[in-house]
Amino acid sequence: MTWRRVGLVMLTMFSVIVGTRGRAEAQLGALVSPGVLTRAHADLEGVTKCQQCHERGRQVSADKCLTCHKPIADRMLKKIGVHRDVKGDCVQCHVEHTGLTGELRPFDQSGFKHAAVTGFAFDGKHAPLATKCAACHKGRTFLDARPACASCHRDVHKGELGTTCERCHSTKVAFKAATQSFDHSVTKFALTGAHQSATCVSCHKASSFTGVKFASCANCHQSPHAPQTVSAVCTTCHTTTSWTTKRFDHATTKFPLLGKHLSASCASCHKVSPTKQKPASATCATCHADPHKGEFKQDCKACHNEKGFTGAPFDHARSTTFALVDGHAKVECQSCHTGITRGGPVAKALVDFRGAKVACASCHVDPHKTELGTACETCHSPRTFHVTSYTHPKAQAFFGGQHAALTCEKCHQPASLAATAKSPAKMAMGAGHFAMTPTACSSCHRDVHMGQVGTECQTCHTINGVKFAADRFAHSAASFSLTGAHAKVECAKCHVTEVAAFPAGSGMAMRLKGVGTTCASCHKDVHLGQVSQTCETCHNTNAFAVTKYTHKKPNREFFAGPHLKADCSGCHKPVTQQFPAGRGTALKFTVGTACVACHADVHRGSMGPNCRDCHRLSASAVNPAAVPALRLAAVSHSRPQS
Repeated sequence: MTWRRVGLVMLTMFSVIVGTRGRAEAQLGALVSPGVLTRAHADLEGVTKCQQCHERGRQVSADKCLTCHKPIADRMLKKIGVHRDVKGDCVQCHVEHTGLTGELRPFDQSGFKHAAVTGFAFDGKHAPLATKCAACHKGRTFLDARPACASCHRDVHKGELGTTCERCHSTKVAFKAATQSFDHSVTKFALTGAHQSATCVSCHKASSFTGVKFASCANCHQSPHAPQTVSAVCTTCHTTTSWTTKRFDHATTKFPLLGKHLSASCASCHKVSPTKQKPASATCATCHADPHKGEFKQDCKACHNEKGFTGAPFDHARSTTFALVDGHAKVECQSCHTGITRGGPVAKALVDFRGAKVACASCHVDPHKTELGTACETCHSPRTFHVTSYTHPKAQAFFGGQHAALTCEKCHQPASLAATAKSPAKMAMGAGHFAMTPTACSSCHRDVHMGQVGTECQTCHTINGVKFAADRFAHSAASFSLTGAHAKVECAKCHVTEVAAFPAGSGMAMRLKGVGTTCASCHKDVHLGQVSQTCETCHNTNAFAVTKYTHKKPNREFFAGPHLKADCSGCHKPVTQQFPAGRGTALKFTVGTACVACHADVHRGSMGPNCRDCHRLSASAVNPAAVPALRLAAVSHSRPQS
């Protein structure tokens, strides 16, 4: 009994201890915890579980949160989702101990950028759902929702068209309105022309969108043509614009359409439907009337082609005796064949080529009035009416030189127009001006000398000279012969062009008569009147410089010894002063003969002004350019030296 009591007491004490400890923990937890956890963390209640979220002696640790919420930690590392930019602690947004009904995930639905965060934009018909998260996110987590259409919508096509619904449907319109916005060009059969107005059900029976045949038009359309009358390929003639025939490659037939035939309407040849009867096309006369009224036996295509009835490529050289070359090749048929008349349609026209003559005068007017005969081809050719090459049978020398390049009309001008025509080259060629055409220079050329030298131009000019230069003129025949440097002087240097009165009247011409022959008439007096105007006394035409001069009435005592070889410039220096012809700079000719006029007085006047008392000119001096060498003469001192 004693041991039984002891056991009972011990059991009772253990129960009391255990019960007391549970209440103590509960009381301790109530004292430490700031409140009851939310329903999501309810299983973490109790003072023994605090460290699952709290560090010892600290607040909630973000590391512990992310240990439990690993999917969020993964998205934070990948910088995706709503936590992609979170850098602080979790408790800044998620506050616990707010009670079982507390909101652990405070979230402003109106400000959430769904497209930026999730990549799924709420646009079009989805726009009203942007602030209604629960419409798509049925559970507590937001991560279970998928952007696939089938996650929210029922697939009415039952997988027939795959899972990419956006290929046909758009959020901009209702699901049933996809038939209006669907782009059929993304399929293998693009809708063009009249096909665009066809309803979907006209081709897609029972809402079946796959397996529709479209390889040929016959898959949908019934051919109205009789078998084997036309090609089985409908697109050869028809387009999707309308059933009416808009194009047909006539080259696939035996009669390809070229030139003007391309613009002809089908009905103009096909009086009956081509599916029932094919028109004949062996000859042109099958469709076209013969405007030649049977003149030609061959078919029209021998001369004409589809480019047009006019301008037919007729081989005139082979079919006639008159070949059309050069200028004739460009002439229209009716210019020569005047029997061509036009009266509207070709069927009513008459084109008669008979009776045409080949003589030039039959088409061209003879501007020479038969003066030169009827053989026009003697001077002219079909290439051009202008005479490009003609050799005068007489006076061959006259038609050489500068005359050789002249055109006919330069010399052959109608007398009635020659005086008024500004440009003979542009003047009409008339009659009566080829025979007896004068050959005198004055008949074509104007007298540029205005009557100063008469009318015999050939005395000075020839037809070989460029611009009729006076290549025959010799100045030796004139009163003033050109010698020395004068022979190289241009005519215009002496014979100036001026406006004055000439023998033929007043006008502009080069002065040939009355030109002065003295030196002063062309040359300037460089001596300014110190000497006479008879320049040839000292100068000649070979060179203006004076190479030799002999003083008139020389002072024999002065011009001796070195003075005989001295240069002129040794005594005659250029000075600027008043001269007989005016003030200027010139060589001074009047100079003194005293020694001090040229030589420096080395005695500085101590011996008097008369150097000849002691010095005399020596004939043995050899350097006339230097100061003349003087030698002291033998003198007797009349007075003692100081």
